Amino acid sequence: LPGPGAIAARRPIPQLSQIPTIRWDGWAAYNAFTLSVKRRLARGLIYDANWTWSHAIDDASDPGATTNEANVAQDVRNLRAEKASSSFDHRHRAVISFVYQFPQPRDGKRLARAVLEGWQAGGAFTAQSGAPFTVNIASDQANIGVGPAQRPNVAGDPNAGPKTPQQWFNTTAFALPALYSFGNAPRNAVIGPALTEFDLTLQKEFAVTEAVRLQFRAEAYNLFNRANFNIPNRTAFTANFGRISSAQDSRQLQFALKLVF
Repeated sequence: LPGPGAIAARRPIPQLSQIPTIRWDGWAAYNAFTLSVKRRLARGLIYDANWTWSHAIDDASDPGATTNEANVAQDVRNLRAEKASSSFDHRHRAVISFVYQFPQPRDGKRLARAVLEGWQAGGAFTAQSGAPFTVNIASDQANIGVGPAQRPNVAGDPNAGPKTPQQWFNTTAFALPALYSFGNAPRNAVIGPALTEFDLTLQKEFAVTEAVRLQFRAEAYNLFNRANFNIPNRTAFTANFGRISSAQDSRQLQFALKLVF
């Protein structure tokens, strides 16, 4: 229990130290609504569009620490306080994929037909809302020893922040708890950055012989080079608290030749 003085005297069994074991036997629930639109191949176009509105809730989202949270209870005697949105809870997620076969030229010179025919385009668009993460403190305010991931106090809405890389959330909403006490900040109370990405592929096949084909592919990942930010610094009262220092991959281009025989 939290309190002053030596920690061992406040342990249920003073002869034992902390037990650094995580048991993956917690509680979880998931509810969702999904809308799907599909088009079978017609006039060279096929696509699959899906939108999911969901809510995942648990008391730990992984058997070990992740970038979003420590996945260790603050107070092992109050596991109900750990019930919150999962760290993989993207409330909205939309994915659209398509393949389009360009129409074959009906006339023209042989060279023009060789250049224009056989092209195919494919793409995938992904957009999802941000997932929550937990704000923790680095100090042992409760004086219970190393192990539990303690949290600060919170007053107001921490998600009312400016939503910029320099300050993603309202860091002034958090305060250090009094000595020998736990903070009242809930688990996974702050929402992280969203993600939007569009990947595109162009492909063309050349007939070398009747049995051999040469395939050319040009691929662009994150075509529009959108900055998809990672989770900000979530350790309260440390340098750069609330600041984002990294992002996912920028635009990448890839070219390939494949011989099929």
